[in-house]
Amino acid sequence: MAKTFDLSDLSEGELTVLINEATSLRQTRRESRDHERSTAPDGSKGQDVHDPDHGVITAPTPREVKEEGPAHGASGKA
Repeated sequence: MAKTFDLSDLSEGELTVLINEATSLRQTRRESRDHERSTAPDGSKGQDVHDPDHGVITAPTPREVKEEGPAHGASGKA
């Protein structure tokens, strides 16, 4: 649940400063998230494992094994 703040006692100038600081903080956090998605020196890209350039080797899902396994010699039986 989001916090609510009583801002009714703040002056126009105080509200302006508060809004400016909040806007600056929001921009800093957005830029930080943008850095997480950039390509690292090892070729990985943040935590998006669905990105083909991520650099992680993903494990196949059971459905992928069932559908693709026979093409690779798997019988599909345990």
